[in-house]
Amino acid sequence: MTSDSGSVESPRAAAVKVLDVLVALSEHGGSHRIVDLAARTDLPKATVYRLLQHLVGQGFAVAEPDSTYRIGPRFLGIAAATLADAPWRKVVRAALESLRTSTGLSAHFAQPYGDQLVVVDAAESLDPFGIPVRPGLTTAMEQTAFGQAIFSRAADAVVRLDGGQLRSVAAPVFHRNGEVLGALGVAGTEFTLADQASERIRALVQSAAADASAVLTAPSFGHRTA
Repeated sequence: MTSDSGSVESPRAAAVKVLDVLVALSEHGGSHRIVDLAARTDLPKATVYRLLQHLVGQGFAVAEPDSTYRIGPRFLGIAAATLADAPWRKVVRAALESLRTSTGLSAHFAQPYGDQLVVVDAAESLDPFGIPVRPGLTTAMEQTAFGQAIFSRAADAVVRLDGGQLRSVAAPVFHRNGEVLGALGVAGTEFTLADQASERIRALVQSAAADASAVLTAPSFGHRTA
């Protein structure tokens, strides 16, 4: 593939750029301007535009009438099918729904890759003032309770002030051979997760993660039918 500067680009380098644009499209809801995608990917606007035309043609992105772009149906279909096939998904989803009901807060499940953490499933709070947490959100591992819970590998839930007025509470979820699958928890504000409330919520998060881990680490789990 030829780059915008006219030089020949390796297939790997071209693929990485395409993935970078897809990640930028998926990290935030709604549609996106080319200038914003270029800033997030550190790519020239001309390169982003060229890659977007290819993604639109393949159904991985959709071009809006106002010249913005959003994730396309083909990408959504692949993501939905992949998540549905994850053997842990039903167990974790049940834990998320239970946690949202018991706490009234947005509950989400995040998994690590490298030094990053990505939200792969979420049950958003029904409270209009709740903090929305959507799948695809990526943060540095050390910035939230979720990363700390994964690092610690301890069953205890971690409470962390994430900066500003945001707080999160999370506990690790284990699967086969006691390996950490990810972290389960909730996000809120200093008000909804005030000190007097955080201990109650910490216990609920710890219990939900422990229940999910008990199912996922059971010897019979891998032999169950969907």
